[in-house]
Amino acid sequence: MKILFIYPDFAAQPDPHQLQGYYSEGLASISAYLQAGGHETSLYHILYPPSQSEFTDNIRKHEPDLIAVAARTSNFPYVKDFLSWCKPAVNVPVLAGGYHATIDPDETIACDGVDYVCLGEGEGAMLDLANALADGKPVDDIKNLWVNMPDGEVKKNPVRPLIEDLDSIPLPDFALFDYDKLEYSLIETAPAILSRGCPFFCTYCCNHHFRALYPNKKHYVRFHAPEVAVAYLKKDLESFPQAKYISFFDDILPLRRKWFFKFVELYKQEIGLPFACNAFASMITDEIAKALKDAGCYRIHFGVESGNFDMRKDVLKRRMTNEQIIRGFDNCRKYGIATLAYNMVGLPFENRRKALDTIKLNARIRPNRVLAAIFYPYPHTEAYDMSTAFMPEKVNYGDSVLLNQPNFKRAEIRFVSAYFRPFMHLYSLSFWLPRFLGVPLEKLLDWIFLFRWLPYRSLTWVMNIFKRVSRWLKRLLKKRAAPLYLFLRNRFLNQNLSGRD
Repeated sequence: MKILFIYPDFAAQPDPHQLQGYYSEGLASISAYLQAGGHETSLYHILYPPSQSEFTDNIRKHEPDLIAVAARTSNFPYVKDFLSWCKPAVNVPVLAGGYHATIDPDETIACDGVDYVCLGEGEGAMLDLANALADGKPVDDIKNLWVNMPDGEVKKNPVRPLIEDLDSIPLPDFALFDYDKLEYSLIETAPAILSRGCPFFCTYCCNHHFRALYPNKKHYVRFHAPEVAVAYLKKDLESFPQAKYISFFDDILPLRRKWFFKFVELYKQEIGLPFACNAFASMITDEIAKALKDAGCYRIHFGVESGNFDMRKDVLKRRMTNEQIIRGFDNCRKYGIATLAYNMVGLPFENRRKALDTIKLNARIRPNRVLAAIFYPYPHTEAYDMSTAFMPEKVNYGDSVLLNQPNFKRAEIRFVSAYFRPFMHLYSLSFWLPRFLGVPLEKLLDWIFLFRWLPYRSLTWVMNIFKRVSRWLKRLLKKRAAPLYLFLRNRFLNQNLSGRD
């Protein structure tokens, strides 16, 4: 059979200037699994909402026997349209999968044009479905699938056990994607994911919902064997030969110490490219930081999320102390590894004073890059349940702020997100200055930040104009002068990064 994957790869508020897309490990893995089972696969990678005629023309070119649409919560209103357009264009079965289909299968199966919804890992279910359709056999008992039956009922099949041994499935089909059309190509970087699952239960993350689906949930966190991980990377680089860097998107690369130390030794010997990865700040000991640096790590991405301990512990279920976070960042700085800090603003039960704690913690850890996203509660997460009292009846993920809290107004949340970095740098200066200068500066900044009559909307509008221009210039530099962009990035990070020979 010919299976066409449709991948809507754009935000809730699409950027008309988005020219490049992103790799999906899930689609690449399912594609490889289907190919190993004797089927053909192709991809329609959508970077900006098309018209119905453009969409129709594209899927007809592929002449599919089965269509599988990847669904995200943030852009699901667009996905609903795409699902409804499939059958009028090509009268073949339509499956919806991805994060949103797993999180909210009831909403997904109710969409016009949907025959099947896939929950959880899709490799086995997709192959079983393709085989059954090809052989003209019944499809209503395939595990992981919800099936729209002819009588109007929905057959909700149980979820099969998750794949415990990642080495038992084919390596991903990296060639499914046109590397030159991926964002990573602009910065000569190959994406990689060597594991599945996260052991933590952060309330804002979908992992705790996904884990609960499986009968063998105790095996939710899995890694490729170090030797297979190296084989994965070699295949990855064959598909992306221009790559001079690697970006690991695993939730926590150094999660398992024994695995990690064996992997980085093999990595140094057989790959040797500079790389970035994600980690948990409390796990970055002196030993781990040194091993990462020796292996070529130039930047680590950390989820700080909130600088208020009570918010982290009670609302987010991230029980790291400020001291642990500071120590992790200090260890990175000691070995010359740049850092990126993810933060959230507008959390349930937050206010400006608690948000200020986040700014001050970032000022103390001094990340090389900092992001301050506005909190978005996703369905069937604990954070979503905490947020329902502050949310409208109909959620629109295109809105910049979803929660309407009495102690943290929407205009205040937008202001804090917009001015997070300037205040962080000013507070960092106040902590660096001698005490007789630093303390008065800190108090002055506190007064300005907490002043209730600030013209939030006007100030946010000015900063957003500045940020839009900055993003445009950065994208232009990536697109038109990538070597210069990389030189400036590496120089800014104070790294001596070399590419492959």
